[in-house]
Amino acid sequence: MSIKQFQTELSKGMPSPVYLLYSSDDFLLYEALASLKGPYSDAAGFNFEVFDVKSSDDVIPVEQIVDILNTMPFLSSRKVVVIHNVQKLAKKDVQKLEAYVQNPADTALLVMLYSGTAPKLFAAAASGGMKTIALTVQERELPQWIKEKARQKKVSLTDNAVEYLIAVTGTDLGLLSAEIEKLACFINDRVIDVDDLRSIVYSGAEYSAFDLIDALKRKDAGEVFRIFESVAKNQEPQMLLGALNYHYGRQLSGPQKGAAGTIRLLHEADIAIKSSHRYVIEELLVKLLKK
Repeated sequence: MSIKQFQTELSKGMPSPVYLLYSSDDFLLYEALASLKGPYSDAAGFNFEVFDVKSSDDVIPVEQIVDILNTMPFLSSRKVVVIHNVQKLAKKDVQKLEAYVQNPADTALLVMLYSGTAPKLFAAAASGGMKTIALTVQERELPQWIKEKARQKKVSLTDNAVEYLIAVTGTDLGLLSAEIEKLACFINDRVIDVDDLRSIVYSGAEYSAFDLIDALKRKDAGEVFRIFESVAKNQEPQMLLGALNYHYGRQLSGPQKGAAGTIRLLHEADIAIKSSHRYVIEELLVKLLKK
């Protein structure tokens, strides 16, 4: 979980003068920004500034941002500047920023947030003094991430509760975080198990993807399609496929017999959903029951 690398840097006081944080999940970038605001944003806001390249309200010339970075902080040892959506900068502005990155101010911290993968903003010479960190949470790391987010909200989840949460919510980090926030409002005085979640997360649904996966494990075709009929009323196909991907991805990690075939079926279903094909999940369930 490379997000831990960022958390380590944060705990050390962000010792590098320049950071480039990138992620294909915008939620992790917003989380990183929130984490920076905690220790570095003073009440008056003199030494912490955020500029969003995508926002017309925040657009100022790059040379002005560089001037801010080179200005001595007010009643503080460091001025912090965050540039959000740095991938949207024009090439000429990237070149102006590159000059600063090569010779950053000792009294400033520049954090650039890049939405996407493998950013190549600057030449190798400029990147030498900059620390680049990918913010990612792999699916196998998801349970640990959920438990840590819950712990921060003083919520304790059993392993089964974590599995249930992923099954009914999917693997979208923003949605998972929102559900954890909801849990913190209802229960914070004991360990939360599956029965507690059933009445809070997606309340009103008779069944969830958790129940569907359980029926698939038992190879109970009748139960699978009875549950699917209920689940399909409350969950989008993409979310349901995400839950199935997560479950089978964990179960089939390694050289198990039939693993490649199952993963191929899930991949084909993903393509079919994105191509707006009908009855994708129904066909996938039939094939999974035959595996």
